Amino acid sequence: MVNLDLTGRVAIVTGGSQGIGQGIALCLADHGADIVIASRTAGKVQAACAQVRAKGRRALGVPTDVTNIDAMRALVDRTQAEFGRIDILINNAGGTAPGARQTLLNVTEEGFQETFDMNVKSVMFLSQFVAPIMQAQGKGAIVHVSSIAGRHNELSRTGFAVYGAAKAAVDVLTRSMAAEWGPTVRVNAVLPGMIDNGRATPSRAPERMQARMATVALHRMGVVDEIATVVTFLCSDAASYVTGSCYDVDGGNTSLHAAI
Repeated sequence: MVNLDLTGRVAIVTGGSQGIGQGIALCLADHGADIVIASRTAGKVQAACAQVRAKGRRALGVPTDVTNIDAMRALVDRTQAEFGRIDILINNAGGTAPGARQTLLNVTEEGFQETFDMNVKSVMFLSQFVAPIMQAQGKGAIVHVSSIAGRHNELSRTGFAVYGAAKAAVDVLTRSMAAEWGPTVRVNAVLPGMIDNGRATPSRAPERMQARMATVALHRMGVVDEIATVVTFLCSDAASYVTGSCYDVDGGNTSLHAAI
């Protein structure tokens, strides 16, 4: 029997107040974990915590800027003070700064730095702060939410190259962390493709979507729960022999590109 029971475990989810992060937080709670929601907007953090509590789990909201070292340390300290342990870390927060959402000749230094801070610095140092706690406990699981943008150019098209480079760095850190922090800490990454998170963007206009779906073997977008379920598996004892792996959850988008 597959054991996804997370009862008694404490999970930090960055970017956990909306979208994929919120879906992950609620899925972990469904399987018994107590949740710490870290995100920039205090109101959204508290709303997400209310949803966790409605499932009968404990929740702590910590407004956090994951590009700030002191804020990341404070998040870990608050979690330790409130729950006394950290079993799971989900590095979900990320994004692309406006100054990096440009052609490469127009990317700004500020945009480049902000994008790497959001996606790479946050992963590196929050994991660094949490790993010794997990090692002292004798067990822990870290999952980074990366992207297929780090695999190929479909999402690293004009305006996405810096983001793709940052996510490729996350994939390298995943394997290195797993190698250095085993056997007690397992580290894996999930690489979403096109996921319907309920937000409308120009790239998802109906006239563009038909062509984009032709690049997906399943001919549809994914939904948040399909990411959250894979993440939950990787956090559970069902994945006790899985570490250092990067999982494409993209409906076959990467496979089609590899076949071309």
